[in-house]
Formats: sequence, C-alpha cells, structure tokens
Amino acid sequence: MTTKPRAARWPWLLLAAVLLVSAGAIAYDKWKSRQGPPDPLPSEIQPWFGPRSQIELEQAAIVGVDGARARLALAPGEWLRQEMLARALIKRFRATGSYADLAEADVLLDRGMAGSVAPAGPSLSRAEISLLAHRLDAADKGLARFFAQVGEPDAEESAGAWSVHGDVAFQRGDMKAARLAYARAEDFDNNTAVALRQSMLALRSGDAELARRRVNAILRAPRLNRSVKAQVALQRATIAYGAGDWQAAAAWARFADKFFPGYPLAQAYVAQTQALEGDVNGAVKRYEAILARAPLPEVMDALAFTLRLAGRGAESRAWAEKAATLWAERYRVLPEAASAHLVEHELALGDPARAVPIAKADAARRPHGASLILLARAQLLTGDAKAALATLARAEKTGWRSAGLYLALADAHTALGDDGAADDAREEALDLNPKATDPAARFIWFGHD
Repeated sequence: MTTKPRAARWPWLLLAAVLLVSAGAIAYDKWKSRQGPPDPLPSEIQPWFGPRSQIELEQAAIVGVDGARARLALAPGEWLRQEMLARALIKRFRATGSYADLAEADVLLDRGMAGSVAPAGPSLSRAEISLLAHRLDAADKGLARFFAQVGEPDAEESAGAWSVHGDVAFQRGDMKAARLAYARAEDFDNNTAVALRQSMLALRSGDAELARRRVNAILRAPRLNRSVKAQVALQRATIAYGAGDWQAAAAWARFADKFFPGYPLAQAYVAQTQALEGDVNGAVKRYEAILARAPLPEVMDALAFTLRLAGRGAESRAWAEKAATLWAERYRVLPEAASAHLVEHELALGDPARAVPIAKADAARRPHGASLILLARAQLLTGDAKAALATLARAEKTGWRSAGLYLALADAHTALGDDGAADDAREEALDLNPKATDPAARFIWFGHD
C-alpha cells in the first residue's frame, strides 16, 4: 500500500530536479556572462605613440616646461601662457613626483584666475590641479567658473569637467554622485581617463570584476602610449591585489615594468611581488635600486617596512628617517596633498599619535573610505577603539567595500571585546579577498586598499 504514494512522488521529484538543474544553468550562464572575456595577453597590447621609457618621458616633460616658461617670459601677464606652463609643470610632476612642480603650477593658476575676467580664465585647469592637491573647495570653484562660461565647451573639456566633479564627490564620500558624474563624462567622451575612474569606483564599491572588465577594455584599446598603458596595467594589478589574485598582480606588474622601462612605480610593484613570492632580499635590492635613481619617500616607506618585516631593524629605521624628512618637506609645501601619505608613514613606521590630528583633518576634508580607514587605524593604535568603530561605520555607510575596511572593523570589534562581530567582519574581508589575512599580505604597500 505504500508503493503508490512513493510512485506518485516521482514526477514531482523529477520536476524539482529539472527546475534545480535549470536554475543552476541560468545562474551559471549569468555568472559566466558577468565574468566577461579573460584578461588580454601581454603580446596583444600594443603602444601607439609617445615616449618609450621613463627617461624619454622625463626628458619630454623637461623640454615642455622649458618651452612653456620661455613663452610665458614673452608675455608674463597672459593667463593662457600661465595655464600652459602650469599644465607643463603637471606633466613633469606626474613623471617625477616633484611637489615643487605641483606647488608652482598651483600658484600660476591662482595668478591666472585672478588676472582674467570671469567667467573666462584657466578654470578647468584650476579645478584639475586643485584636485591633485586634494583641495576640494578650490576644485569646486574652478568647476563653477568653467560651467558658467559662455558658449558650449567641446566634448573633451566637458568630459574632463564632469570627471573632476565625480572625483570631488568620490573623495567626499558620495559614491552615488561620483557614479552619476562619471556616467555624464562618458556621455561626452568615453575615454581612458573616465574608464579608469569608473574602474576604481567599482573596485572600492566591492565589485572587482566590473573593475577588471573596465581596465581590460583600456588595455585592448589601440591608440594609447606606453606610459598610459603601463599605468593601466598597474591598476589591473591593484584590482588583482584587492581580489587576492597575487599571480595576476605579479603578471601585470612585470608587464608594466617591461612595457615602459624605468617607471619607478612599476619597479616598486615588482619589488613587492618578489617579497610576496618569498624573495625578500631580492625585493630589498630592487627597492634600493629604484631609490638610487629616484629618491621617492613612498618607495623609502615600502623598503623600510619590508626591512622591518624581515627583522632588519636598524636598516628599516634609517630608511624610515629619510622618508620622514621628505614627507615633512612635502607636507610643508602642500599639506593637503601630503596628508594621507604622511599618516600612512606614521602609522607604519613612526608615531601613531602624530598621525591622529593629520588624519582627522584629512578625513574632514575628504571623508571617503580611504581617509576614514586611515583615521580609524590611527584611533585604534592610540587606544580609542570606540571612535575607530564609529569612523569605520561612516566609511561603510558611504558604500565603500574593501577587505581593508572589514579587517579594520574586525580589529575594532576585537579591541572592544565583541568577538562575534569581529568574526563576521573578518568573513566579509575574506569574501572580498581570500588572501586578506595571509601574513605575507603585509608586504603589499603599493595598490593596497
């Protein structure tokens, strides 16, 4: 008598199985389409024009500054020539990292804005360079003057203005406004700069796959120079670090180093890759080789921290002191631009108590996830776990999603004795980055979140 009910259940079980298989197939198809095409092969990536190495890039930047300075000398009061020199200085700043160039460009644009009749003047350049210096209110003023101009700006200028508008929103913690502004920029000109911004926004929103796909589209683009593609490759490495894919990060770092020889940042990425792979001595030697040519404080910090992890305390302190001197000078010249770097230096290699007021000021100006996480770390290291937890809650509320955020939350909850919440936060971090708690991850100085 029991066989009939069992037989009657078979069609329903079969139907349920079919539905489960179908649902699984649909989910797999959606997942597969979400992944998009694989990364391009390095052999597929071709340059189009421009300098072939870091040395050529720096030489071209020097020539550009000298030429613009000579033209300005012929008519010192013309704001357009002031703007041309400022933009040439920014190109050299991007090539060498010289804060003196950024500071001079900043002064020139102030002069250009004051010496022109509104709404004319170097307003878009003023906004862009204010953003580089992390002066968001000045960037707003430049944008307002740009949008008040009579006549329709061209597509490239409009895309640039909306991109800066998105950057300002992003740094103020309004990721929704940033996304809308980048989309508006894309409407005017779907260019590399817009795509890079959208990629970083996606990564910091916790969507590493979308970030990867946007970067890959740029890598496949045919008409970009070696320098730009090397920078894009490093962003691809940064995305890989954020997702815990150290193998992909290493591949793209090494590609950038070979594709655009002499680029200090690419060399630094390769150095930390060596450390992650267990070759700490090789990493140290590579960092030292970079510094022999380009004494950059961020590279000194990375070297000092790597030496500390390797147990070489005296050498670590020596490099940390050199970096501290350079950061202090940069902070004196352009405090807003140097603040986050100086905070990171103090937290890792100096005195967290010195970092707290600088981090608070930076987070007040730029309340986005990166600044808030640094502030929370400073609060944690100085014994104020309750304040750190509140700061991290602010960061999460902006829509920021990264393993670094959730690891900091785990530390704050642990300090407050809430082990359950700490475990939950740690799981969130590992969902985003399966290598988030790997001890070797401490070697990641460049491209971390």
